[in-house]
Amino acid sequence: MIWNNDTLKVLAESQSTWVVDAEGDCLSISNDEGIDAFIYVGDQQIIAETALFPAAKVTDQAMMNDLILRTHHLLPLTTICINRIGGEDYYAAFGSLSVDSKESVIVEEIETLFANVSEFLELYNEHLTGEAAA
Repeated sequence: MIWNNDTLKVLAESQSTWVVDAEGDCLSISNDEGIDAFIYVGDQQIIAETALFPAAKVTDQAMMNDLILRTHHLLPLTTICINRIGGEDYYAAFGSLSVDSKESVIVEEIETLFANVSEFLELYNEHLTGEAAA
């Protein structure tokens, strides 16, 4: 199956612990722990992404970037980037997969993203000011 927003929405809604909403050209999926992921289906890949924390809340961005480059491989299937959201830079976690992926692979990717968000926040928390998690 080649996925699009409509077929992916049906798959996501079949997961009992997810709440799914259409948001423009992507889907917003929330899990039972309140973590939100945004899923975009492109021509060749599906991107699953969630904001981690604002860059402005990082005490030393050069140190954080170095730490991320040295540690993000410890958590499978998820990468970290910096994205501009609402005019502000955020560190974000994301995974990508083929639009030809099986249902089980898509569910695994999103579930892994949800699980890794908590791990990333715990791993990098000491380098953040105040309540920085998105």
